[in-house]
Amino acid sequence: MQRGERLALRGLSLTVPAGEHVAILGPNGSGKSTLIKTITRECYPLVRPDADLRILGQRNWNIFDLRSHLGVVGNDLMAQCTREITGRELVLSGFFGSIGIWPHQRVVPEMEDTAANAMARLDVSHLRDRWVDELSSGEARRLLIARALIHNPSTLLLDEPTTSLDLPSLHETRAHLRALANSGVGLLLVTHHLDDIIPEIDRVVLLRDGAVSLDGPKAAMLTSERLSSIFGVPLEVVERDGYYHAW
Repeated sequence: MQRGERLALRGLSLTVPAGEHVAILGPNGSGKSTLIKTITRECYPLVRPDADLRILGQRNWNIFDLRSHLGVVGNDLMAQCTREITGRELVLSGFFGSIGIWPHQRVVPEMEDTAANAMARLDVSHLRDRWVDELSSGEARRLLIARALIHNPSTLLLDEPTTSLDLPSLHETRAHLRALANSGVGLLLVTHHLDDIIPEIDRVVLLRDGAVSLDGPKAAMLTSERLSSIFGVPLEVVERDGYYHAW
């Protein structure tokens, strides 16, 4: 995978079974963003004999069919929530792959019911008529998660889900992610924040320089020695109540 003149992913090999809870951890520049864009089909591997990308066993997908299997919550979507749209419109827009509802898009009652259920699941029903650009980062992030859930996907792809959140919003967002994990929704979490890795995630993939450096059980991966090597600074890692923290 190449971004401009630079190889962003180099010989990366990774398999994630459907429904598994996995965290992909690495420093800035390790290839996390490119990996996300590759999964969501915004980027494609270079044409080489050994290059292969399959999602649920398929190389090619109709993007509308893929949404029923993979829900995406990313910072790119967050950055687009700037014009005047309501919480209800933001969630409903997941049916159309847009941000907000446009005049040519027809919303049917079944969509309204599904969106209402998704908002209730994330405790954001009270935000349905609020302008998104007036909401806190935590409120908007939970609406985006509700948007990703309207197709009832088997897996959520979460790109830095707690970026810019304050402490109460962090607590709420992680509690909702734990509830989703325990309900059977698979989580593929991409982050460089160690404490984003909720207790339900039991596998960690460590990226460095565009390749998988280490991959295995969480307790074996999240050690002071290994994370110091990955991030290039001395780190001390401790675990408390299923969460890991580093200094």
